[in-house]
Amino acid sequence: MNLPSSSPTCFNGRLFDGRNVQPHEVSCTIDAGDLRVQRKDAAPERHALSDVFVAEPLSHAPRDFRLEDGSVLRIDESPALAAALAAAGVHDVAVVRWQRAWPASLVALVVLVAAAAWLYFEGLRLAADWAARQIPPSLEQRLGDRVLEALDRSELRPSALPPARRLALSQAFRAFEAAAGLTPARIEFRTEASGPGINAFALPGGTIVFLDGLVATAGADEALLIGVLAHEAGHQQLRHMTRSLFRALSGVALAGVLWGDYSSVASNAAILFGQLRYSRQDETEADTFAIAALQRGHVSPESVARLFVRLDAETKQGGVEPAWLSTHPPSAERARRAAEAGRATASQPR
Repeated sequence: MNLPSSSPTCFNGRLFDGRNVQPHEVSCTIDAGDLRVQRKDAAPERHALSDVFVAEPLSHAPRDFRLEDGSVLRIDESPALAAALAAAGVHDVAVVRWQRAWPASLVALVVLVAAAAWLYFEGLRLAADWAARQIPPSLEQRLGDRVLEALDRSELRPSALPPARRLALSQAFRAFEAAAGLTPARIEFRTEASGPGINAFALPGGTIVFLDGLVATAGADEALLIGVLAHEAGHQQLRHMTRSLFRALSGVALAGVLWGDYSSVASNAAILFGQLRYSRQDETEADTFAIAALQRGHVSPESVARLFVRLDAETKQGGVEPAWLSTHPPSAERARRAAEAGRATASQPR
């Protein structure tokens, strides 16, 4: 014996036809893949669900059905409506089902937090490193010029070294660069506005700045200053400062690469320069670069070791480096490596 099939559930709805301000009160049924809409004093309308756009369900909002003629039918959400749609073959998308399942929502939250953490700690760094490699040399030089201009207005003053001393050092640096096969750097001499200024630093684009305090500390030890030049040339040729600036600027730097407008990069770089520090890895790479360059230029790497020892002594006497300088304090480990390289070089046959 055949049992009679249950009649479809009837739902009350509001039909917005776009021609009247007030919606039409209608009754609706969903059965056999069809949506039937009955207005008062009008013939029933039949719409194939396959031709109707059914909006995603929301917890406390009615469900919208966009009909073929552009009118919108709105029915209050309920378990009965969801069941009728499911029976007619209209199923919620996977995202909606995940939203209703707390384990899936928890997994999505964990993944989102992990992705955000990776983007902050690794993604931006990798993107900034890529951007630093894309900047044209001419623009990198302009970036360095802007930073030096900003420092000249705030932290630095013109060098007080005699012109003959600056010329002699520049000539010695040029001779070493030629012997070591280094790209010639633009050498600038400055003095710090306050404090002894016992340091040197490399800027993006090939500029290396020596402070008068460092030259005074070196005295007649010209090899010590050549060791400093080799170390800062390592920072410059490995693009450590450009990479550090781009990491700090992150999104601004990426926009500069993508749109070709580096004006905002240069403006912000001048402000951020004083807050940057080279990483331990950067310092190790620059030390390794310097030792190899000194060996090629026939200068003992022990000059770098002497620099570290002398700066340690100056620091203990109160000659502390200013906070805005970009180099790390020298360490005993770095001095030891340089001294060992120097002894190894001295033991090699000429």
